[in-house]
Amino acid sequence: MKTIDIHSHLATPDSHVPIEAHRRGEYEHYDYYMGEDSKEHNKVMFPSIRDSLTDPAARIEHMDRMGLDVQGLATFVSEYYYWAPATAAAESARIQNDNLAAAAADNPDRFVPLGATVPLQDTDLAIVEMDRAVDDLGFKGLQIGGTVDGHNLDEARFRPFWAAVAARGIPVILHPSGYPESQRLSDYFLVNCIGNPLETMVAATRMIFSGLFEEYPGIKLVLLHGGGYLPFYSSRADHTWEVRPETRVKIPDHSPSYYMKKLFYDTMVFQPLYLRHLVEVVGVDHVMLGTDFPFDMSETDPLALIGATEGISDDERAAISGGNAATLYGLN
Repeated sequence: MKTIDIHSHLATPDSHVPIEAHRRGEYEHYDYYMGEDSKEHNKVMFPSIRDSLTDPAARIEHMDRMGLDVQGLATFVSEYYYWAPATAAAESARIQNDNLAAAAADNPDRFVPLGATVPLQDTDLAIVEMDRAVDDLGFKGLQIGGTVDGHNLDEARFRPFWAAVAARGIPVILHPSGYPESQRLSDYFLVNCIGNPLETMVAATRMIFSGLFEEYPGIKLVLLHGGGYLPFYSSRADHTWEVRPETRVKIPDHSPSYYMKKLFYDTMVFQPLYLRHLVEVVGVDHVMLGTDFPFDMSETDPLALIGATEGISDDERAAISGGNAATLYGLN
């Protein structure tokens, strides 16, 4: 069975051209709130990974070292551009998706396009680009951020997008680009350390309590970084649902953990103990190998992490390492 990484990023330097005239520093909250010491470190880190971040051929040696047969390509999260005018963002999305699709087509044995980006500030344009990416470019799924220019993904404005995604059965990776209210997270690289998993938890929890997954049970949502903090304190969400009637308005019949078990997660938790807990909470068939390649926050030995996780069988390790991803994305 092939090993498949569902969490990696390929940047598209030309993607900024359509949106550059509209850029403001405060629009990118991840960079905006980042402390100066972290920005200085990034000036060293980014040149060290530039080839792997932008050149597909430079990634293969790293994949071989990690024991990865296939890498799913998704957009670089700093290139969502949800704050840009919709038409400019749509053009940028087309440039990105064309680049990722070409990279996969040039080496189809090693790469597959898993995470097309779409201009979610305009759901009509987002659906158009989704259809193009899937039907014309061969993408197996989408990747989106945790918020869209200050708007939560559970808001009514995004319901047409979720309806379209559910109707087509297209998996959607949720990968945040920081947390919008990061005023307290500028020091110690907390914008990433805490901010990204916090954004995932807030976004997914809102989606659960809003009844989104009850309304569209066909949604296949993939949460990276092990789902952030969501599955690691699921009992508190369930207790809240039991004692607070306002939390049951949209989901009167099922507790939050019921919906958590219907979502999908990667293995980016760095610790066998946490991976074991994740498997216990959501089920082994909903966990897939992820690395966050090529960043310094990535998992560099994902197979060792899976191998060191106690309480799962060899068949379950194989499923996590590639079988579950092959099933979800139709890669068999």
